[in-house]
Amino acid sequence: MKKAIAAPLCSAFIIPGLGQVLNKDVKKGLLLLGGVFLLIIIGIIKMVQLVKAILKPGNLETLSPDEMMARIRMEDPSLLWVILAVFAAVWLYSVIDAFLKGRKIDRTEEDHAS
Repeated sequence: MKKAIAAPLCSAFIIPGLGQVLNKDVKKGLLLLGGVFLLIIIGIIKMVQLVKAILKPGNLETLSPDEMMARIRMEDPSLLWVILAVFAAVWLYSVIDAFLKGRKIDRTEEDHAS
């Protein structure tokens, strides 16, 4: 399979940065992989904090959806939105970069084959 197809598919559907590794751009791939894992860890920590805030002691059985939303608003989940936006940007960059680099590699290989 051509690298211009395989690399962005790996970055898009498996994990951002894998396409760069397949294109032999290992440093960039590992940097993207590390960044994605860091974002995931920070997101999980923030989600746990948010869930703890929602499930504060006191009448958990009778907690209405409105009360849950009020508790979420008190905790300010904006960091989660920032993490999601940064993750989306890294993902998009990874896919586009893997495609462009893969296309360049494919063209170079075709030139050497002819």
